[in-house]
This record gives sequence, C-alpha cells and structure tokens, in this order.
Amino acid sequence: MIKDKAKFFPLGIAVFAAFASCTGAQESGAGSSGPLVAAHRGGAMHRPENTMVAFRHAVELGADVLEFDMVMTADDELVVHHDAQINPAICTPVAGSALEAGPVRALTYQQTQQFDCGTQVRDIYDVPGYLADPGARMPKVDTVLGEFSKTQVAFYAETKVPRPMEGINDIDPMKFASLIDQLVRKHGLEDRFTLQSGDYRTIDALHDINPRIRTCLLGAHNWEHRRFLETLNQHHASCILLRDSVVDRDEVAQLQQAGIQIYSEVIDKPEDWQSYLDLGVDVLFTNDPGGLIDFLGESGIEN
Repeated sequence: MIKDKAKFFPLGIAVFAAFASCTGAQESGAGSSGPLVAAHRGGAMHRPENTMVAFRHAVELGADVLEFDMVMTADDELVVHHDAQINPAICTPVAGSALEAGPVRALTYQQTQQFDCGTQVRDIYDVPGYLADPGARMPKVDTVLGEFSKTQVAFYAETKVPRPMEGINDIDPMKFASLIDQLVRKHGLEDRFTLQSGDYRTIDALHDINPRIRTCLLGAHNWEHRRFLETLNQHHASCILLRDSVVDRDEVAQLQQAGIQIYSEVIDKPEDWQSYLDLGVDVLFTNDPGGLIDFLGESGIEN
C-alpha cells in the first residue's frame, strides 16, 4: 500500500508536526489519531536491511521514521550497518576483493564498499514479498540524511560502539557524537533526528554538544528498576523504547504527560501491534512497515 503522505516535499513539516503533537493527541483521547510508523533498518522484511533501496521503499510505503544503525570506519566515516563487525551472513566480499568480513572500525570507508550487502538475507527476514538488491553497498550516514532531508520522513539512528579490540583504534563517544551533530546540522535535521542508544555515553555526549537533538534510551527492559522518568532526566533524554512486559498503560500516559516520546520494541505481528496500540505508545517500530500501515488502515486508525 502506497500512502499519499509519502510524497516528497520540503522540510518534512508533516512528520515534524506529528512528533510534536503525537503525545498530546493521545493525552486528549483523540480516537482517530494513531502512532507513527518506524521502519526498522528501513523495513528489513521488504528490502535488504540498512540499504538505500530499503529506505527508499519505506518512504514510498509511507513510513514516518527511518531507523538505522551507525558504525565508524577506520577513517572516521559513519556508515550504516547493524553490527560493529561486518556480518558475513548479509555482506560478502565482491568479486576480486581480497578483504574478509571483520570489524568495521578496522576498514576505511572505501574498503567497506567492497562488500555486497544486498544479495543475502537473514533467515528471519526472508519472507514472502522480500526483494533482494544484489550489489547494494553500506551507505554513508551522510548519504541517507542528504537524500531524505527534503522529504517528510524523520530519522531514528543508533550508535554502535564496539568493545575495545587489540590493534584497532577505540571509538571515543564524544567523537562519535560530534560527527553525528555535524551531519545533522549540515542537513538541517535537528528537529527530525533522534539518537537512540544503549550506550549512554554517546547519549550524554550528544546532549553536551547539541541539546537541541532529541535522544532516546534503549535497554530499559534490562534495568533493575522502573524509575523511567528519573533515568531519562539523568541523561537529558526525551524518548525511550519500552517493552510491554515492563510498562503498563498508566505508566505510558504519565511519561507522555512529562513530554517523553515512547517507542515500542520491534514488532511484526498484528497481535503485537494491537498490544502496543492498547498501551498508547507514540511510535510502532517494525520490520514490516507495509503490513503495519495496512493494519492501521483496516483498523480505522490514522497514522
């Protein structure tokens, strides 16, 4: 299903307004207002994860948010890949390359381009309707932000900071955050970009550098407490990903009243979409944005 609101137009006004008003609509009990749809890795059940073809397809479907992962190369470029190491299950060296899959931080950007990340697919995403894109490469974060900066879509990007490895330069969280800030400001996206991470060092660093950029805490299901707002305030974050196993509707409403935006976990089944709708979260996070958009439409919910 292609949504009319997926048309490209300047400044992304519609989604910016939706981010600003989503919580308020739920607080006021507006029955027809629904959550935003976030395409996990660009919609990994539709197209090769974290590739430009996936992001383009998600925008065409009408996803509101593009989610992706950011890793730093040896020459300090930010590329889009889920794992700190090149995953040979989805990225293989192109013909003639002598490189082998290894830590992204050990490779220059040009070396990362010697991997085909569009031919193979993880088993969990190999579903009816999935289309491969042989030859797809890891894009730069700069490329993703640049191409979609003049559309209505928002961005939800995660830092991947590997553990220290012998012989490979460590990644300084402040350096990582500084590169993100530069790219976000370059493309005028301070109001449409959210940094998500389970490594709160990059969350804290970005706030110190540019408090205008929204940050989002991951990993709350691993906390040994439910002091969500206290922890969010500690890290100056205004967004959190919460599982339905650790939060109830009243807690969701209280967080929203405090100005916190709430993402679901990654969910791909109608019964799970409904569960998080019942919780009243602001953003539904899925590998199947096309299916979710259809589900919301069939349920009479405006997204």
